[in-house]
Amino acid sequence: MFEEHFPPLVIAYLVGLGGWLVAAHLSPGTWPREPADSMERPWTEFGFALVGGIGILVVGQLWLRGFRFPEDGALGPVSGALNQVLIFAPILLVPAIRRQAWSTAWLPRRKLPMRLAAGLGLACLAVSTYAVLRADADPPWTILGRIWRYEHLDEMAQVFLEDVTIAILFVRLSAAIGSRWATVIVAGLFAAGHVPVMISGGATWVELAALLRDAGLGAAVILVLQRSRDVAWFWVLHFCLDMTQYSRITGAG
Repeated sequence: MFEEHFPPLVIAYLVGLGGWLVAAHLSPGTWPREPADSMERPWTEFGFALVGGIGILVVGQLWLRGFRFPEDGALGPVSGALNQVLIFAPILLVPAIRRQAWSTAWLPRRKLPMRLAAGLGLACLAVSTYAVLRADADPPWTILGRIWRYEHLDEMAQVFLEDVTIAILFVRLSAAIGSRWATVIVAGLFAAGHVPVMISGGATWVELAALLRDAGLGAAVILVLQRSRDVAWFWVLHFCLDMTQYSRITGAG
């Protein structure tokens, strides 16, 4: 049993990612191995994606200043989800403007229900792993019942759009510099994103060194996603495990 959140979270992610590798082996037609999407001018395409990413920050600032749909009342979660779509719209428009297939955002159309079902099964397995390993956590079925609720619709949208954003940026960066270096950079950024919060919270050097664990986890996620080229299944896993950070969901902490 772990008293802290992160050790069982990392193990739960590894269980989910490993579960996908097994599922892909048992059902090769669901995620067939296909050549990666090629781009004639990868740096140009990455530039467009980067502009879209900057656009997210700009629209996010507008959201912070009150330019958004009201998120209170019975329709609050729906409004919150719409706000998330507006925030991420600058990068979502990149494939459409550049007339590129949505597979370049790791959103293939084939067998979507099966892929989502696989993601849900893997999410249940991962959440169960977390519940078993986290001290004082409630049973997994209780945790899952608290996660999949209408009031979390905006969080569902946010996590999904975050995953699509990473896919759009990674596919184009990978086309420009190669998948190996793109994986290193994205994993490093994944870990570095935690630094400001940790420093403001008075983190020690030992705790900051734990960011290597986060970078390793980020690399594992990217490597598996490169194999699947599909964020739909991963979104379900990502959303469920992301919600375990809240004690009101897990009952622990």
